[in-house]
Amino acid sequence: MKKEVKIRNLKNSSLRDNEDMPVIDYIDKINKGDTITFLEVGSGECRFVEKLKEKYANIKITCIEINPKLADIAQKLGCTVINSDFLKVQLDQKYDIVHCSHVIEHFSYPAIVNVLETLIAAVAPGGRLIIRSPLIDDKDTWNFYGNIDHIKPYPPEAIQNYFNMTQQQKQGHAEIEIEHLWYRTSPKQLETLSTWHLLYGLKIFRKIFNFGIRFTNRVFQFLWNRYRWPSTRPHGYVLFMKIIHT
Repeated sequence: MKKEVKIRNLKNSSLRDNEDMPVIDYIDKINKGDTITFLEVGSGECRFVEKLKEKYANIKITCIEINPKLADIAQKLGCTVINSDFLKVQLDQKYDIVHCSHVIEHFSYPAIVNVLETLIAAVAPGGRLIIRSPLIDDKDTWNFYGNIDHIKPYPPEAIQNYFNMTQQQKQGHAEIEIEHLWYRTSPKQLETLSTWHLLYGLKIFRKIFNFGIRFTNRVFQFLWNRYRWPSTRPHGYVLFMKIIHT
C-alpha cells in the first residue's frame, strides 16, 4: 500500500468519509479537465456536494432533493436545484455522472425497477452511474433496519443481474459495464465476556480475558485506520457503472 494512501486512510477513518474516497478517486480517474455535468440524486445536507465543489471547478452540479429545507442548502451552495420527487421530474438534459447515495434501499420491489430505469435514463450515453447503498451485517441487522424507512437491501449483484439475467419478472434493457465495486467495512472487533456468559462469574479470569480483548480491539482499530484491515464483513458498497447504451 502506498504511503499516501496510508496517510489518507488515517485522515478518513469515519465511515462516511471513508466511503467518499473511492468516489473521489473514481472521478479523479475519469476527469480530463472538460466540463462534467453531475446529477446528485437526493442531495440531503449536501455534505458530499460541498466536497465536490471545493475540489472540482469543472464539475457542474445539479441537485434533486424532495425536502424543500434540504433543497435550500444546495441552492445556497450555488448548485442548480430541482426540488421535486426524482421519479416524477422531467429532466431537460442527460448527465455525464449520476450519483445516487443511500436512496435505493428506501424502495421495495417492483418500485425499485422504476428507480433503476429512471437513474439510467438520466445518464448520457457513455456516462457513469454511481450507486451507494448499505448492506445487512452478518451479526447485526440494526445498522440497516435501525432506520425506519429502510425497506430492503439491494446487493450490487442484484443490480447487475437486473440488467444481465433474462430469467426474472422484469429485465433492464440498458447495456452496462461494471467498472469498479468498492465495499464499506468497519474495524474488526472481538467481544468481551458479557454477564450472560458461563465464565463471567470467574472474576480474575474475566478481568484478564476482557483486558486482552480490549487491547486486541485497539490494535485492530489502529490497523484498520491505517490499512483498512482487519475488517468486518461488508455492510455497504459503492457500485460504479458505465452506461454503454440504453
